[in-house]
Amino acid sequence: MKQVIPVWVINLKKRPDRLERIGKRLNQLGVEWTKIEAIDGQNCKNNDLNISAKFGEIGFLSDNTRACSASHYKVWELLISRDFNHVIVLEDDVELSDEFRDLLYDDSWIPNGSNLIKLEKFAPNKVSKILVGAVLSQALGDTRHVHKMYSRHTGAAAYLLSRKGAKKLLKWNSQFTVPVDHLLFNETVSKVCTALQPMILIPPIAWQSVAVGQGSNISGSYKVNQLSKLKKMKRSFKRSYYESRLWPYQLWILLSGKAKLKSIFIK
Repeated sequence: MKQVIPVWVINLKKRPDRLERIGKRLNQLGVEWTKIEAIDGQNCKNNDLNISAKFGEIGFLSDNTRACSASHYKVWELLISRDFNHVIVLEDDVELSDEFRDLLYDDSWIPNGSNLIKLEKFAPNKVSKILVGAVLSQALGDTRHVHKMYSRHTGAAAYLLSRKGAKKLLKWNSQFTVPVDHLLFNETVSKVCTALQPMILIPPIAWQSVAVGQGSNISGSYKVNQLSKLKKMKRSFKRSYYESRLWPYQLWILLSGKAKLKSIFIK
């Protein structure tokens, strides 16, 4: 069977180990894929990072975080320049279900008019609960379903983006002020997310690897660790504040039966 949905993998040039790992997995599944070179936050021009601000709704955005957003932005631009209706975007630390390949041979599972479909489960070792709408389409027989998302579920390691969705992202006329996964999948802090109206595949077919780390796991000094805890508390408070603004609407659609809480886990 012919693969009808392209797969693009974002990878830093200085991390060939990650590319080898994800490439081996995709080849094992028989998937055709293309590497998209990521922008390195430690070795890039300042204007490469200008699509993102240094501060935003949930705090400071490091150069690495801004470079991650710029790397995804590069993919969105590339989609517009190619003759594709949609593409699946993967980060190089993603893990894939054996059924991932079967999504690529048929695009009838993609709902008409969709901009963005999340394929990934964030925090794979935990069960997450999110607010979703009714089933919009079936995938892989009747084993997975696409729903509209009504609450935050972050992570940008695996998603399907349509040409229409990429155009909406590229037309945004101000700097992004949150990390790219919040930009795409957290309506409480992202008007871009509101415009995209993202969907999610349940059960997910991908998850971010807990074995492939971006940075060092070596702890710093006590002072640094304490500062990190304070920053985390501040960020958590900000997130709670922004999320609370959507609670009345989320409660209304829950009580009206328009949406329901659904558990998400790796199947």
